[in-house]
Amino acid sequence: MKIQYVSRYIALSEEGLVPRLQCPMDQGLLLCNQDNSDMLYLYCLSCEYKNFMGSQFYDQIVTSVKKVESI
Repeated sequence: MKIQYVSRYIALSEEGLVPRLQCPMDQGLLLCNQDNSDMLYLYCLSCEYKNFMGSQFYDQIVTSVKKVESI
């Protein structure tokens, strides 16, 4: 998994090209990070929400980024 795809997805969501990743707790914007074992996770700045990303969700993000960038 590459954090660059998730970061690019978040940037595209700010442009309105893909749906936003929102915190389920307070609807705030989710950001991405990577832990020491290279696991990607999404987190919210305004609350303590943190969710490790599964491979299926990651694949959906990669597909969305590639689709938008191929247009």
